[in-house]
Amino acid sequence: MKASALRRHGSIVPSGRGVVVSALHPAFRSSRSIFPSRVYDPDEVARVLKTGHQSRKIGKVVLKGRFRGAPIFTLTLEERATCPRTCQAWACCYGNNMQAAERIVAGAELEAALWGELAALQAAHPIAFLVRLHVLGDFYSTEYVDLWRRALVEFPALHVFGFTARLPGTPIGDALWPLIQDQWDRFAVRISGMVRATKASGLEPDHHPSSITCPAQTGATDCCATCALCWQSDRSISFRRH
Repeated sequence: MKASALRRHGSIVPSGRGVVVSALHPAFRSSRSIFPSRVYDPDEVARVLKTGHQSRKIGKVVLKGRFRGAPIFTLTLEERATCPRTCQAWACCYGNNMQAAERIVAGAELEAALWGELAALQAAHPIAFLVRLHVLGDFYSTEYVDLWRRALVEFPALHVFGFTARLPGTPIGDALWPLIQDQWDRFAVRISGMVRATKASGLEPDHHPSSITCPAQTGATDCCATCALCWQSDRSISFRRH
């Protein structure tokens, strides 16, 4: 399948010179995106879960591995507003470079919209579909974590992959950690920052010698849809700064 069929936009090689906001910037101080006009309530967008075809990096449908043929969808929340201040990318978040992204406001309305869309995706793709959490943003409450726990039970075709800066030892991190351990085959969420989560060995240093730089960033593969490492490998995945 041609790259254009997987993604609407081509990749951009990370330059390492992305926008970094200062500690005096209003977005830094008030925990917001630098693009407030690109933050939407759930009822202002056609859907909160977007096809991976809209993302430069994700891709529309998995082309290899056990989920071959499964469609991929993404969820984008507001960076910093839903993230812990301990995130190492607080100032240099790659959301600073993503003016076009539609960020969805977190909360009860989002969760209601998500449940309805997940039910529709389960009916449309009863074998398997993947959701990338989160293109921007993070898990913002223990109740939100519980929504994904319940969704894994209610929607057997659902598989989640992604990253979080919510560390074990914090309320949200402690809600996530057993879900990651118990459901790694369906909830492959990796913990960024000081520690990382793996199915096999628990917590390890983030910069582990066996880590792999994201192949979609190095050009070793086209996008997530042609890679599958994030949900099929226990090895740590590292990223170049945007």
